[in-house]
Amino acid sequence: MGLTVRVEKRIAKDFPGRDGQIVGELLAELVHHLTERGDREDKERIAAATLVCGQGKVDRLLDAVQLAKQDWRDVLVGAGLADAGWRERLEADFGPGTP
Repeated sequence: MGLTVRVEKRIAKDFPGRDGQIVGELLAELVHHLTERGDREDKERIAAATLVCGQGKVDRLLDAVQLAKQDWRDVLVGAGLADAGWRERLEADFGPGTP
């Protein structure tokens, strides 16, 4: 599984130019890592939360990626995507998902 279109669009918005390419690769590697490890949680949700925690700064994103690899639940909490309303928050921040 790769990154979703809405996550890719947010990467381009938050990290223009070369940084966006690097961030995309980092998040794709994170999704791959979580998939290989057998984590069943929604990978888009984790990638989006990691991106939110990065706040448009590569160094913050690198920290968030490391945190997500250790325990992705911490990243969900930090991004405000851990509670019952996470789908609505994700749609508000990233736009509608694909059906």
